[in-house]
Amino acid sequence: MVRKLLSPRWILTHVGVAALVFLMLSLGFWQLRRLDEKKAFNEVLRTHTATPIQTLEQAVPATWNQSTSEWLRVRITGTYDATKAVTIINRSQDGSAGFDSVVPFTSTNNRTILINRGFVPLAMAVPAVPAGQLEIAGYLRASQSRSALGPIDSTAVGNTEFQRFDVPLISAYVGGTVEPMFVQLIKESPAPSSQWPAKVALPPLDNGPHLSYALQWFFFSLVALTAWVIVVRRKVVEISASTQEQTSA
Repeated sequence: MVRKLLSPRWILTHVGVAALVFLMLSLGFWQLRRLDEKKAFNEVLRTHTATPIQTLEQAVPATWNQSTSEWLRVRITGTYDATKAVTIINRSQDGSAGFDSVVPFTSTNNRTILINRGFVPLAMAVPAVPAGQLEIAGYLRASQSRSALGPIDSTAVGNTEFQRFDVPLISAYVGGTVEPMFVQLIKESPAPSSQWPAKVALPPLDNGPHLSYALQWFFFSLVALTAWVIVVRRKVVEISASTQEQTSA
């Protein structure tokens, strides 16, 4: 009986089911790890955004540290350099496609940092950048890098459209010494007359779908394992019945 369940065809079946169950369990535990990461991110977001607003010098006195400084609120006094404005393309907000308007800002302490002024719908032109000295407030954000399958930025000289907030790449266009992080704008003072660019919303403070996805993968693995047990049991019964018939004959 056991020999028949170890034929090449059945061995392939056993190995295939084992591989499938292993894959689905791995995906389930991966989703649980992502859930833990999302919870940790939410805690950082809550803590840092609730911290009293600081000057750039207080938040980043020397070296930028993403783990301790990202999402802190800062206020900076200085001026925009509209001649070096760029856009981050392929953005969406509230169901609309568009881009983010990014402008270098030099503080009165001579520190230049990129400012994400906000989202602009595709149908609109880039809004005018305020001139003169003003005070801005915003969240410190870390530079973004390309994922393995992410779109590739153009390396053409003078390119002003970027796929992501790749601060080193944008800084190469801006020129000079630029801070290694950027600021996601909350407000400008004096306030601009236009509602655009629209401020980019904070990430939602929820746990996402990771737990439900994990439970689904665990359920699928249980279904696959149960189906395998049923098929094997039926085969065992079939072999047993066949053996009894042969014995009776």
